[in-house]
Amino acid sequence: MPMSFEMSFEAFNTILLCLAAVVPVVILIATRSDTWGVTTIERMSVRARLPIPSWDMWRSIRGRSRALLRANMWGLLAGIVFVGGLFVWTPAGSSPFAMWLLTLTLLIGVLSIASTIVGVRERLFSPAPAAPRIARAKALQVRDYLPTWAALLPAWLLAAAVLACALLAAMTSVGAIAPLSAIVAVAALAFAGLAAAACRVAEHRVLAQPQPASDTLELAWDDLFRVGAFVSLRMSAAMAAWLPLGLALTGIVYAAIGIGEPDVSRLFSLFPWFGIPFLQVGYSLIDGRLPIRLYPEYLRPAAPAPAPAPIGGFPA
Repeated sequence: MPMSFEMSFEAFNTILLCLAAVVPVVILIATRSDTWGVTTIERMSVRARLPIPSWDMWRSIRGRSRALLRANMWGLLAGIVFVGGLFVWTPAGSSPFAMWLLTLTLLIGVLSIASTIVGVRERLFSPAPAAPRIARAKALQVRDYLPTWAALLPAWLLAAAVLACALLAAMTSVGAIAPLSAIVAVAALAFAGLAAAACRVAEHRVLAQPQPASDTLELAWDDLFRVGAFVSLRMSAAMAAWLPLGLALTGIVYAAIGIGEPDVSRLFSLFPWFGIPFLQVGYSLIDGRLPIRLYPEYLRPAAPAPAPAPIGGFPA
């Protein structure tokens, strides 16, 4: 007689949580080595199209990269411990959506906090007192570091979430659907608003930090690390805004097709989770890349040569 093997959600989620904890532990051990960073910094330089002409600059970039990576890993461990506590003290451990809870905790909270702390506390370069200093004529904003869509997407998603929650609340008020969906969506909307405000405060803190640099190349490297911080913060705000938008749309769909009032489990089973990895991939594509306007003049692509004039002055 064949034997059947069944695993509870508690055991499955616990195993995944332990496996997730292995990753930051291994990386924290690996980054203690003096040889760490050789290939990592080379790949970063190639991706960003920024050279590293001196050993001192390489060491500074390696130190900042190592500090950021280790801060992220310690943050991941803290987030895993927090979610593990929820598994022990709440019914979250038996939920099929427990790993989504872990993912959102790490992406929305932990990584953005770690990036902000490193961006505020760590200086990339420390020029000698007598060395020349480079300064910009005007202060930059987040939109100067990111593409337009990446800078504005969190606000667009939050505005769409407000409209969707308002529509869901209106449908609830006329009895088209029971209030559970609206309550959950509005709670998520409040969280998204707090997350957006916190990210803006963090961005202002990063922008307010000085950028000590002796030349435009050092300034460009410092800008590159700022791009990484702003990518993390805007991605976190966008993911937080996706939560109320997805929940409100799910409730509206339930009401529109006449299924009735969903419970929390059914509500999350139809939630468009695919938006989270899409947002992560979209923002990851611009991380480690510097806008052309922030490159040193001598590293910017040359303007295309004008087309030669037609012979005799007549159009070709």
